[in-house]
Amino acid sequence: MRKIKKVIAAMAVAALVSGCGAVPFNFPALLATATAAPTYTAVLPSPTLTAAATYTPLVPSPTQPSPTFTPIPTFTATVTATSPTPTLPLGTTATQTLTFTPGPAGTALGYGNITLVLPGSLGTDTTNTTSTDVEFPFTNASFGDMPQHIRLVISGYPLQGTALQPQIMVFPATRYAQYSDYTERIIDALQSTQYLDGQPLPEGLPDGPFNAHVHSVQFANGHGIRYLTQFDQAVLPVNNRELIYYFHGLTDSGDSYVEAILPIHAPILAADDDPNSPLPQGGIPFDMNDPGTYFRDVANQLNATPPDDLTPTLSTLDALIQSIYISPAQ
Repeated sequence: MRKIKKVIAAMAVAALVSGCGAVPFNFPALLATATAAPTYTAVLPSPTLTAAATYTPLVPSPTQPSPTFTPIPTFTATVTATSPTPTLPLGTTATQTLTFTPGPAGTALGYGNITLVLPGSLGTDTTNTTSTDVEFPFTNASFGDMPQHIRLVISGYPLQGTALQPQIMVFPATRYAQYSDYTERIIDALQSTQYLDGQPLPEGLPDGPFNAHVHSVQFANGHGIRYLTQFDQAVLPVNNRELIYYFHGLTDSGDSYVEAILPIHAPILAADDDPNSPLPQGGIPFDMNDPGTYFRDVANQLNATPPDDLTPTLSTLDALIQSIYISPAQ
């Protein structure tokens, strides 16, 4: 896994100190797209001054702690490669303007062609692998190995003992679509749907027995939809062990598919799927004889739950998704 160490030149620091003080800025994902650990230079303007900073992607070690960054809404990154990379030839300069929604401060992380900012309240790091494992949700393993993809599992997540790990996966979109009819429908839905908030979940996306807080989310160079749901192989109560924030996205280029599974707790749900588990005040009693009505009522109750009453909050999980940048396929 690659981490990014922030190194600010002495002159830049002096300029900041003599100006309006420290100016917080977000790490531009464009800077960590290479795999050869080159050095880049970014020019990050603010309303009052311009600060120059140099970033060097490094292999992590116990003596190289992760940096922290405070997001600002917009900046322009002018990137120059000072050594050859897979994405920028030596001496090539590229400029890109990225827009971010202000969110909690976090740690900038990168692996392969992925960079993101992990909010401090969501974890400390990620464990990263490149895999061909068959992934959730219950894709038919008879199709064999899935296309090679990247999987980032969050360490130090605030919820423990959940049914699924907090994770983000990135697949090559074309190969993911070719894996099965099921995965093809997911990519088709993301390519063809112009989703507007308030509409039902688009057909083709994995549909649980209920869906709540359905909302479009833009990430640094792509778009997608998130919602709260739960998947079971039998009819079971909705519960905090299995409830997830589920995101499906596609880069604007159409090259990469992003799937995020992030456990989340709601104050109206029981701790687990045992129908006899205590139900908090305001919870919906499980009705095995009328599951359709039960799931509809739970969805309505979840939609009525303020986003900040969920754990983690929806704004924090959205901020993580919004920070994702996937460098273009080569």
